[in-house]
Amino acid sequence: MTTLRAWRWPVAALAVLLLGALVTAIAIGGNGGGTLDPDSASPDGGRALASLLRDRGVTVTPARTTADALAAVQGAQGDATLLVTDPGLLTLLQIDTLASTPVARLVVVQPDPESARLLTAQTARVDAPPEGSGLVDPACPDADATAAGNADIGDGEVFSGLTSGCYEMPGGYALATAAGPSSNDTVLVGSRTPFRNDRLADHGNAALAIRLLGKHPTVVWYLPDGADPGATASGQKSFTAVLPAGWRWGALTMVLAIGLLALWQARRLGPVVAERMPVAVRAAETVEGRARLYERGKVTDRAAAALREATRSRLAARLGLPRAAAVSDIAAAIAARGGPEPAATLAVLAGAVPADDAGLVGLASALDRLEAEVGRL
Repeated sequence: MTTLRAWRWPVAALAVLLLGALVTAIAIGGNGGGTLDPDSASPDGGRALASLLRDRGVTVTPARTTADALAAVQGAQGDATLLVTDPGLLTLLQIDTLASTPVARLVVVQPDPESARLLTAQTARVDAPPEGSGLVDPACPDADATAAGNADIGDGEVFSGLTSGCYEMPGGYALATAAGPSSNDTVLVGSRTPFRNDRLADHGNAALAIRLLGKHPTVVWYLPDGADPGATASGQKSFTAVLPAGWRWGALTMVLAIGLLALWQARRLGPVVAERMPVAVRAAETVEGRARLYERGKVTDRAAAALREATRSRLAARLGLPRAAAVSDIAAAIAARGGPEPAATLAVLAGAVPADDAGLVGLASALDRLEAEVGRL
């Protein structure tokens, strides 16, 4: 019961932290609340944009696996816009499959360099944006970008080495167009911001997003998932790369929680626990047992030395001398108080070693008499 009582609060705290990590993983990484999810009303979701597209007669078809995305494109007979929201979660095999699928327009949001190369069949360079970037003007002759005007697209990636681009930034463009292996209209978008629920109404974000996705009667809205059965071992990325972001954050939260719990418990070692002796041994029995050991070993010299040392310590304390005072100083102090002459005292305290048990008994008696006589001074 004592152990259970001591661990109940740490266990309860760990349970709360694990529950919080699970809720975080589900809330962030679940299918209903992911980034740019067309069914999500969270700030980083895409429901508002999907609703605007549907109001304009565009069919929005969500897809969460590669097979579903390909089936939706084929169902639209290729007259569709395929939107890939997170290509970083795709394996190389999946990206190659999407690149070879005939589609009217392919829009890819924040691709990594390998994804950009496979989807455009060009050596595309992807760089991080300069610090402080955000709202950018089109600065290009493209009709859609010009009509949309400035947009919050400068906080993501910057592309260079492609056919053309808009929203020029140092080192490249925030939006680039190129001809892909199976699509003559491949668009790379460097930021998710123009598509988000909480930023769609700002500046020209809504106009740009609708023009990018609304050119064809169907939008296949593909949200890659690390649990996609199409992610086979061939060309597969690392396990952590294909995990949904929510589960990665949940795992990190659990690791931090367990580490903090370990540090908390390591600091609280508690008091030293005294062990209960199984048997109480009286002091007299200890002395008698030690005496029998001396007798059995025939070590009268060691026994005599122990008796004399104990007597010297008691006499020094009674005479006001240091505990480690020399025998000669003890003898002189006894004589000064009217006791036996120093020679007689030295013979008792530091004389010859007894030869047998009888001599040891005689020495013990002499030490007792000396100590008693000093006590009367």
